[in-house]
Amino acid sequence: MHSTSRKILALFCLTLGPILIPHRMSAAEPPPPAILLWPDRAPGATGDTDEDRPAIYPYLPSAEKNTGAAVLVCPGGGFLTRCSDHEGVLVAQWLQAHGIAGFVLRYRIGPIYSRQESLLDAQRALRHLRAHAAEFHLSPDRIGIIGFSAGGELAGMTAAQALAAKPGEADPLERPSSRPDFAILAYGGSVSRETNEVKVPANGTNTYPPTFMFCTAEDAGHLNSMLSLYTALRQQHVPVEAHFFADGEHGVSLAQNDPVLGLWPELMFQWMRTSGWLTDRPRLAVHGTVKLDSEPLPHGSVIFTPLDSAGAPPVVAYLLGTTAVPAEFTLRPERGLTPGRYRVEVRQDAVRWQSNSRNPIMIRMSQKQRAGTLTDEDRREWNAYARQRQLSPAIEGPRVFTRRHPGDKDEQLVEVKAGTENQFEIEVFSK
Repeated sequence: MHSTSRKILALFCLTLGPILIPHRMSAAEPPPPAILLWPDRAPGATGDTDEDRPAIYPYLPSAEKNTGAAVLVCPGGGFLTRCSDHEGVLVAQWLQAHGIAGFVLRYRIGPIYSRQESLLDAQRALRHLRAHAAEFHLSPDRIGIIGFSAGGELAGMTAAQALAAKPGEADPLERPSSRPDFAILAYGGSVSRETNEVKVPANGTNTYPPTFMFCTAEDAGHLNSMLSLYTALRQQHVPVEAHFFADGEHGVSLAQNDPVLGLWPELMFQWMRTSGWLTDRPRLAVHGTVKLDSEPLPHGSVIFTPLDSAGAPPVVAYLLGTTAVPAEFTLRPERGLTPGRYRVEVRQDAVRWQSNSRNPIMIRMSQKQRAGTLTDEDRREWNAYARQRQLSPAIEGPRVFTRRHPGDKDEQLVEVKAGTENQFEIEVFSK
């Protein structure tokens, strides 16, 4: 989107703000009181103002919405200021509305302090959240960090330079680890400006946590840094998901009401949910097969939607015709289902389909072609087979089945149980 169009859109959104903008705090509601990270004096502090006293501002979800997850919010500002409103409060409120506790970090900045003090403050804040997890109704192993611009760099530094747990320390806030369980980087990452090397530790005790990234191509400098970080994380097999949009200036924050960039917070939320950060329930392996009208489903998917826990991840098992047993699926534990009931939806995307990887003739001929042993007789056989195949369009449209039979009153459900082999034979009928 061109800048002129964005200005028009911004004016339009501003005009309709009271109608369109969700999760807005009442003007009469003050920010929550700051919680000092060092009640007495922070290490290296040189004064007694708020800028010398690192703190967090808690935005806690209601009990009925609380997922137990938490995110430390690091506003940007080039390490010379803090964008505490649009990259702090509004982000924490968005998390709060989605059942995730948000804590806005007041970290020390220049010219008074260096980035080392900023890092120390972020590390202390994560340790504080773990030490006070029971008080805040948090799960201590589902605490992440999000940062914007310089805050993104700070979040990346915190992820890469985690402090190990020290159970024997006298200060209870020094006992937990400072490693975030997951990291969310918005138009900023952990790249050394001095050496242009990505600060990602080698796999080991300080493994970089699973990471979500957002940036735009228009924000070229930050995009290039994030691409370097993305590549480094992929090389070290760190789970990472990235969404890089074409247009968008630096500093858009959540970009709410932008029809394109405004999608990224929902993508982030679904990443958190499908990664299991919004539930304490363990994920379990699931196996099964899917039949349609007593025949293996040729191509499609089965969608499992949780019913007993809002934070439980929805899971999709794809049936692409590549398994040894037709229409068989396996969900590994790390991507499996949590204990509880799930609604089952079967989707058919093709009437007839056979993957090349399971077609005996295609396998045999491809092997000969790669080996350079394909004969003229083989070519004639292959051509004859190709001509008699039925490859013309055959499906009238996607077919979705939520009930075993079309006339059934109830939707099809399965229940996942711990301590058992969860094997499901799913069958639906079109008539």
